[in-house]
Amino acid sequence: MKRPSLAAKITSGLAGWHQLQTAQNLNDLSGEDTARSVVAQIINAQGQFLPATSQLPANWGATKKRVDIALLGRSSGAVVWYGAIEVKWPRSTTDTHQIRQNIVQDAMRLAFITTQGIGAKFLVLGGGAGDITKLFDTPHPNASNRETRRQAFTDLFSRDLSQPDGHLTFDDWSVAFPDAGDRVPSTTFNGFNGKLKTELVALSQAAIGSSTVGSVFVWQCSRTRGTAPARAGNQRP
Repeated sequence: MKRPSLAAKITSGLAGWHQLQTAQNLNDLSGEDTARSVVAQIINAQGQFLPATSQLPANWGATKKRVDIALLGRSSGAVVWYGAIEVKWPRSTTDTHQIRQNIVQDAMRLAFITTQGIGAKFLVLGGGAGDITKLFDTPHPNASNRETRRQAFTDLFSRDLSQPDGHLTFDDWSVAFPDAGDRVPSTTFNGFNGKLKTELVALSQAAIGSSTVGSVFVWQCSRTRGTAPARAGNQRP
């Protein structure tokens, strides 16, 4: 299975789940934990990978930090990672600034995971229509710092399949999201000062009649190698 096919299964399945929840007036029950379980079920149903939850990447050393879902082989005792997935499902009650920071941190985490095969490093983001609008499109006219971060966020995460690529340079992300690397082990992050990159691989919308009630996106996350050796001033605690 290729990355676009798997990404399309994930977005279609999650959007369908949210559509069903909304049709049953249960959309308030849509949330991150359940979305993560749905993603794992979708992956398992493909019969190619075993979705293992809350896993430690092999190249992260001794740390308590974990990734939402690892894509492992289906043989007994499989240890090779064919992909990693982080899932976010923000709600209108969530602080928008905090969720943007968390999402950028997840993208950075994925960029620092070693994978083989299809090499899926998927950031899955879904939510109700109003929640997605608030996250991407609602400006902060009275808070210039938050507005700068919102604009940087939209630069990183394209929602247009005809222009799927997004990125933030070190100068961009270190200013807008200075804690972007805090959830990567410091020895793995190693003072990274390169470009954080994403590619929109798939998107699906949930609709009731003619009204869009939610959206789901999958971005492939990557990075450049950085432009200089690690410096003490860039080290993360």
